[in-house]
Amino acid sequence: MDAALAPSVKVLTALLTNPEELGDLYIPAKTWLESCGQNIRTGMVPFMGTLPIIERAQLGNWFEVHIAKNKDLRRHWLGLLPLAHTCTLWLVSLLRKNRSKLQKIDLEDDNQVLEAAWCLQTTQTPEVVWKSQINVDKECLERLEEEMFERSALAGIAGNYQWGLDAGDHQEGWNPFAGTPERWNHDDRDSSSEDEYKVR
Repeated sequence: MDAALAPSVKVLTALLTNPEELGDLYIPAKTWLESCGQNIRTGMVPFMGTLPIIERAQLGNWFEVHIAKNKDLRRHWLGLLPLAHTCTLWLVSLLRKNRSKLQKIDLEDDNQVLEAAWCLQTTQTPEVVWKSQINVDKECLERLEEEMFERSALAGIAGNYQWGLDAGDHQEGWNPFAGTPERWNHDDRDSSSEDEYKVR
């Protein structure tokens, strides 16, 4: 990654510090922001193509280490033009390695290769990792439910179906433990004591 992006350090630094000075240089993400009427310093660029999430994280890390060199500057590049162009440049390097995708493009014409990379970046959609594989809210809720409904020594008396037994059955015979995964029953406590069923 460093070998592919190192030649563009000056351009990327300028995009972070003073993007206006790069008026003559073709930067597809900058052109896109301007065509949308967005500020080139603050406009979000939501395109990353099909790059895997790990690769996107590596690009962000590379940018922080080699260009920003200061964690406090993240708000000036993360999700913005500087990182978007870093992504475009990375895609350029991948395209040049895989020349079969550049059959109709003059490899010597940097603008044509940049345009091809930008096209990939904006038209390809990444795997929907966040929706299909990781759902933080759902995972947190599952962990809370496990702590509430597990039958274990750690749960103590509460793990012996003590939800309302001292006050009577739940409305319409509702069983809060119905449908809980079998792995939540740890079978690691003695629940034979009648004391657990006494109102205290």
